[in-house]
Amino acid sequence: MKKIMTGALLAAAPLLVMAQTTAFSILGVIGNLMKILIPMLITAAVLYFIYGVVAYVVAHDADEKGKAKGVVIRGVIGLFVIVSIWGLVGIIQSTFGIGAGGTIGQDQIPGVSFN
Repeated sequence: MKKIMTGALLAAAPLLVMAQTTAFSILGVIGNLMKILIPMLITAAVLYFIYGVVAYVVAHDADEKGKAKGVVIRGVIGLFVIVSIWGLVGIIQSTFGIGAGGTIGQDQIPGVSFN
């Protein structure tokens, strides 16, 4: 664990030293990762569900059918969770006016003024 933390700190050191990152650039990177990750997770959940259905259909005894039924249930729950989170992100985006491709302006971030 100590090696992982040290590696992560060393990997992030250039970003900290050069101070080139802002909250907006970090949010942009996270947004780009989510655009790639969400469809992959949905595809994996659907494939897992289909695997469970096929395993249930070809199962011969009750024990195999029970295991396959558990796979189907976990696939449906996983798909529901992924799509629900994706929906919540959409609701948050529309609430704050930061839809797809939009940016957050300085005036949209709450803060304290020191004037």
